Amino acid sequence: MFPLPSRSACRTISLTLASLPFVAACSGSASGPIDGERAMAHVRFLCKFGPRPAGSRELTQAADYIKTKLRDLGLQPQEQRWREDKLNLDLQNLWVQIDGQDPANGDILLVAAHYDTKLCAGHPTPTHNFPFVGAMDGTGGPALLLELARHFKERKSVPNVWLVWFDGEENVEFDWNKTNDHKALLGSRYFVRTMGADKTRFPRGLAARIKTMVLLDLIGDKNQKVDKDTNSATELLELFGAVGKQMGKDAKMFHTSSPITDDHKPFVDVGVRAINLIDFHYRIPAERGRPGEPPPAVHPDYKAWWHTKDDVPEQMAPESLKFIGDLVWLAIPEVEKRFYGVK
Repeated sequence: MFPLPSRSACRTISLTLASLPFVAACSGSASGPIDGERAMAHVRFLCKFGPRPAGSRELTQAADYIKTKLRDLGLQPQEQRWREDKLNLDLQNLWVQIDGQDPANGDILLVAAHYDTKLCAGHPTPTHNFPFVGAMDGTGGPALLLELARHFKERKSVPNVWLVWFDGEENVEFDWNKTNDHKALLGSRYFVRTMGADKTRFPRGLAARIKTMVLLDLIGDKNQKVDKDTNSATELLELFGAVGKQMGKDAKMFHTSSPITDDHKPFVDVGVRAINLIDFHYRIPAERGRPGEPPPAVHPDYKAWWHTKDDVPEQMAPESLKFIGDLVWLAIPEVEKRFYGVK
């Protein structure tokens, strides 16, 4: 078990809390406008399509749903379609820009999630084949992006806000290892590679305009926490940790620490400052442990549903989606101040 910190006093941390515009009190009571029930409704609808691995008809249906909801908001979704010939897969990233002060050339704040689910059929090992709808792993993040879009659309922003839904995050093979690493993160790698080569949008490279990236993954569990991903930017970890404290969620923030390879990694590799908001530690069941490695850590307070049939909407809570959505929403003003020159 990990020790929970005392909340009896406001501790000194590297980010000055007084600089945050939404600070309410030392004990923490800040809240944002995100509607967890709305986000949860998107989760339930997307999961009704069933398993949605990359290249599947069901994932195309999910993409159509996301695009329809964005158009209902008056936004114009854009697509990246391509084929991975070696994997025999047709893939599709989705993204939408919510204009800032300079839509064509201004800085970009990017918030993203993957919307594909793990392929859990056709594997040689029988225990790797089961119905998998990926409620938290491939649905919670995309659903919350739709709810965030509703609010970003009405918000005045200096940077452009890009919301991105990545295809092909999950490894095509059931187990992800060094030998098949090229079969995962397909959408984010393609996005970084093609956008970085677009000299009209990014004449000085991706990192010159995309100053920060926020990734959402494995979110929505009834007992939601946020792990500290050491592949994330220290400055953003400090900033989001301070926001979590002001929300009264300090006990949920960054009490486990490890490097995580996820859709933010291709961005980090080209110099983009990124943070991965993820709930991964203690979620791996014993049967998903890797041969030759220590067994996954367990904790009685956290259910281990990762890549199992138990990753279903019934394990989720609207309050958890609201927590993560509000965390992002309330952090944005300070992100803009620190990295986008907003006064």
